[in-house]
Amino acid sequence: MKKYIGICFLLVAVGLSKGAFAQVDPIYSLYRFNPQNITPAHVGGYEGTEITVMNRQQWMGIEGAPKTMGVTANMKWGKQKGIGLVGLLDEAGPMKTVHVGLDFGYHVRLNEAWSFSGGIRGGLGNMNLNFAGLQLPQSGDESFATDRSTGMQVNTGWGVKVYKGDGLFLSVSQPRMFRYDFGAGGAAYKDSPSFFVMAGTKWRMSEKVTLYPSTLVRLASDIPLSYDVNVVANINGRLDAGLGYRGNESFGIRLGVQMTKLFYLGYVYELPTSQISMMTSQSHELALRMSISKK
Repeated sequence: MKKYIGICFLLVAVGLSKGAFAQVDPIYSLYRFNPQNITPAHVGGYEGTEITVMNRQQWMGIEGAPKTMGVTANMKWGKQKGIGLVGLLDEAGPMKTVHVGLDFGYHVRLNEAWSFSGGIRGGLGNMNLNFAGLQLPQSGDESFATDRSTGMQVNTGWGVKVYKGDGLFLSVSQPRMFRYDFGAGGAAYKDSPSFFVMAGTKWRMSEKVTLYPSTLVRLASDIPLSYDVNVVANINGRLDAGLGYRGNESFGIRLGVQMTKLFYLGYVYELPTSQISMMTSQSHELALRMSISKK
């Protein structure tokens, strides 16, 4: 019974109803910690090399709930350029998406205080819809009768950012521009690439404490607008503690620690505030970053 209820809830959550499928790009709570997931404009902004691995387990206890695993890497190339790599495996109910891409970023000083960066992404992706394990209220719906696969398809993305040092910034991006195409007979399956608008700043509260407020807005056709608001306090440049809210969806606690000069560990624990809270009490996101500075 639990599996049946969980799958039905997922079908509603990802937009799979009345013969239509709406793809939603993965959700990230640690977007400021690793903005490369969302925008290639981040590439080249760090004076050295960054490698980040992450894992997100959403709605624990529900079979078929979203799971995301990813890796990003980027390095400075010359004075103004950067190159990077991104890999993603995302699963949600019957949907499984694999994507790999290459990033290029370019940074320009606008004046003594402000800088601008732009980035592009090119890569390959594949989406599969496996309906074999679904338990549906009504059998015989042709929309769910046959498994679907897009095959490996070329995709691209872009991002732009204006920023003031490591503080105030505004970023707009679309990490995936093209819809996944299921070919003939796949018209019922709608795929909606997302636009992301990200902004944040930092406030120095004392010699030991700095606040980092930020927000992220996701926009996609046929999908309700989604937004995050977060505030993180950094203590002594080593420990992070903060709170986050995703509009009408969840409330989260953010923790992080600079374990060594090379390694930083970030973690988010989320409690759902929507109707999904009747079935699950938590989501988890964990990320580990290795930073190798040129200095």
